[in-house]
Amino acid sequence: MSLQDMKRQIQSVDNTAKMTGAMQTISAVKLSRARERLDRIRPYTDNMQQMMQDIASRAGGDNPLLAGREEVRNVAVCTITSDRGLAGPFNAQVLRRTMQFRQEQDVDIVQVVTGRKAVEFFRFGRISLEEAFTGFSDEPSFEKAQEIGRHLTQLFEDEEADEVHLVYNQFQSALVQRATVTRLLPAAPEDTDEEEDEEDGEEEGRGAPFEFIPDAEVILERLVPKYVETLIFRALFESAAGEHGSRMSAMKSATDAAHEMSEDLKQQMNKARQAAITQEIIEIAAAAEALG
Repeated sequence: MSLQDMKRQIQSVDNTAKMTGAMQTISAVKLSRARERLDRIRPYTDNMQQMMQDIASRAGGDNPLLAGREEVRNVAVCTITSDRGLAGPFNAQVLRRTMQFRQEQDVDIVQVVTGRKAVEFFRFGRISLEEAFTGFSDEPSFEKAQEIGRHLTQLFEDEEADEVHLVYNQFQSALVQRATVTRLLPAAPEDTDEEEDEEDGEEEGRGAPFEFIPDAEVILERLVPKYVETLIFRALFESAAGEHGSRMSAMKSATDAAHEMSEDLKQQMNKARQAAITQEIIEIAAAAEALG
């Protein structure tokens, strides 16, 4: 490789480092905003989940939205990914968790996705998609959460799905996002037998803490869809924060690698330049000696 080729390669690597550095900065700013919103959303959704658990453990009736159906023949899975790549293992781990969950089910799967990366993945795998929502992964809105929630709830109400599960990356830090599976419908919490036994012992003799007006069925029909939309909204922001954190980390690694490569190339170029100068000196000395 000539010195001119090395100079061009160094310039190309430096330009790449500038680009990845800028993307790292942008992702850091977006991550900060997403974390602020997520910190405000989490307490509300935590309270909403606790309220639904209380209602499920104490309310009577057999509303399928809350209690579920006797036989599960179809399961809807909604996978949340990003619209853009360059985010390290962010999308791969949630898609891998989705495929693992699908393999664990002995029933038909209705697949719903958000994010272009999920669309590309399932199309490549020739897996049919019931619906895809794209174009908002880095800046989700409650309107989009409502749209997704209504669609998933409608699948359940139309008996096209007897259970609805959400698969997304739960944000823990800029470096750590955990692929999580959450059941949205039926809304009653899973595996609560032990908890209910403990609560029965503690709350024996206590009256029901809720008085339903007009009645529990009407309230649940209104409350459960809102509950689903709220959990989806939180999951979208968990995913958005994770996407920005993962991309920031990936771009930092890429920038550091580009700087390291640039330094290596500069050292190689200096060595090549020194070798060329040494060769020229030797040739000049040899010529002078021949003339002398």
